[in-house]
Amino acid sequence: MENYKIVQQLGQGAQATIFLAEKKDTGKSYVLKKVECFDESEANKAFRESQDLLSLEHPYVSGYNEFFIMWEKENSSVFMTIVMDYFPHGNLGTIMQKHRESKDVIPEEKIKNWVGQVIEGLIYVHQKGIIHRDLRPNNLYLQEEGSLKLGDFSVATVMGDTRTCTRATLSSANYLAPELEDTGFTPVTDIWSLGCILFELTTSTFYDEKQVIEKMKEAKEDAFVLEQVFEDVANHYSGELISLIRLMLKRKDRPSASDLKKNNKYVKVCVEMTDASQLEKRKRQKSARKENRIVPKEGGLIKVLEHLATNIDFEEQVLESLSTILEMCKESETLQVDATGKRLISVAMRNNLPQENIQITGCSIFNRLLVTGSSDKPGDAIFSSDVISIFPRVMEEHSSSAEVQQVAAASLMALACNSEAAEAIGFLGGVNHILDAMRRFPNNPELCATCCHALWSLSVIENNVKIVTSEKGLELVCNALKTHMNSPDVAEAACAALLSTTLNDENFEYVGDLDCVGLLISAIDTHTKNPKVVKNACMALASLVEPDEESAYRVLTNEATGGGHISGIPKVMSAYELHKDNAEVVESIATLLMELAEYDDVRAELRHLNVGPKVLSEIFKRFKENVDIMAPCEKALSRLQATIQQKAQAAAQQKALKT
Repeated sequence: MENYKIVQQLGQGAQATIFLAEKKDTGKSYVLKKVECFDESEANKAFRESQDLLSLEHPYVSGYNEFFIMWEKENSSVFMTIVMDYFPHGNLGTIMQKHRESKDVIPEEKIKNWVGQVIEGLIYVHQKGIIHRDLRPNNLYLQEEGSLKLGDFSVATVMGDTRTCTRATLSSANYLAPELEDTGFTPVTDIWSLGCILFELTTSTFYDEKQVIEKMKEAKEDAFVLEQVFEDVANHYSGELISLIRLMLKRKDRPSASDLKKNNKYVKVCVEMTDASQLEKRKRQKSARKENRIVPKEGGLIKVLEHLATNIDFEEQVLESLSTILEMCKESETLQVDATGKRLISVAMRNNLPQENIQITGCSIFNRLLVTGSSDKPGDAIFSSDVISIFPRVMEEHSSSAEVQQVAAASLMALACNSEAAEAIGFLGGVNHILDAMRRFPNNPELCATCCHALWSLSVIENNVKIVTSEKGLELVCNALKTHMNSPDVAEAACAALLSTTLNDENFEYVGDLDCVGLLISAIDTHTKNPKVVKNACMALASLVEPDEESAYRVLTNEATGGGHISGIPKVMSAYELHKDNAEVVESIATLLMELAEYDDVRAELRHLNVGPKVLSEIFKRFKENVDIMAPCEKALSRLQATIQQKAQAAAQQKALKT
């Protein structure tokens, strides 16, 4: 306290006394909040709880600068003094009061900016495990350029008993969620408070502060009260904003700040307007010189990259530059982009993350470079973490865009050919985002095929398979195959992905319920003429049969969707007849027969279907020089012939006994 000089008292409340102070060594103004604690034990507890608030750094959040415990002899009390930033331009409550007095409607565009700023601030603190606990207009401070900062956070001890709100004033209690008595403070109680603030903003022209408090009290008891008010609000504000307020003031199933940013279109627009990651960019845009910004298309790749670097803060220029590079890639499959160029493209994407077209074009460039082999060397910059990390980030930012998910997933699929890149993709959340894309767009066959191909490629890393298992990826792959059974691309990719997911034994408990065997047999039956589908499906069946006898029996006879049973072996044999000259297909069928031949009852059925020695002998003769086919073929043939000999011996013994 000795480092500060008290300038004046700003206010006195039930919880604290507020002072304006100057720091003696710098002369900078701060706010000192002096909170009386019940005893020293409570003060120490509050001190510990406040530690996290010292490390907050975000454009829309103002934490604590420092705090200390004081003992005052005069009244024998323990105080916790909190040092916070001073905002000379006031707070949101100040703005609200001005509009109440003038009866001027607050423009919705301004409210949208504030929504974006507060949502971003809440996401930041909630991710750190911090809840504001006292979110209201007077705690949303105005910065010089008009943006808001969340401030004056309350710690649990200082707030008092959350069930009785013993320290909450009448005005602050108005913003507290109704479920506090049951749950205490949670991240979604802050969302209720924000809903109250928006309700107050949109009604500022026809309700004074006292009337708002009364309406919010009534709304806690009867939500229909809000609907009556919304009829008047609709005269000045959009239905989307009203729907958002309604959503924030739900008593049950209220979304979190992250949920709102991810799933609510109105909030997404608000956040895009105020994206904290774009603040520095916007400042640079304002200070940049106005000059001729025409992409030098005739100057070649180097000139276009130079133009991109110079204008990296200007979305139109970035998009035009990237579009030009993409056209160059299409015109010349041998186009070489050096490490600096690749990193520059990824930086341009990151710097303009909210712009969907920029992300699509950037991903398309990388896809071209990967597919044409222009970036297939192990040490290439495209396989570095700083480049790879942009693709999961793009998928997260544009989770509702199927086109973005498609091109980004295709990039991850191509990158996974490099084992180090495949490992980095899993670590950076790429596998999770691929699975999220399948959840969001289950009816998009192109995207499902790309995601399944990516999962297959990424399965070279054991940890990626574990991620797929923990995220219930097997179910997603089965659903994709079932939904798009008639699509050869999905069938090929999903069968391969099924093979990769069965590498983890934990998935076997779901194999029966998901009817994996039945789906694979259906894929063979539906796409008998497609060698890639047949090969992948047979390899996946072999991987299921090898450790699981039940799967082997399901290959023999499985319940059909429309009733009855379906036999898988005849389907496989039909495919064999069509592809008997295709070594890869024959190898997968021979491997499946080898695994099936390990089970006694299955061997008998194979002989009954005339699959045994006849087919295997034919394969043996046709591919006797192919070691990969001979090994499973010989093993299966050996097992089947041994069974025949055993049966012949048993029959001879019985005959001898009779005679």
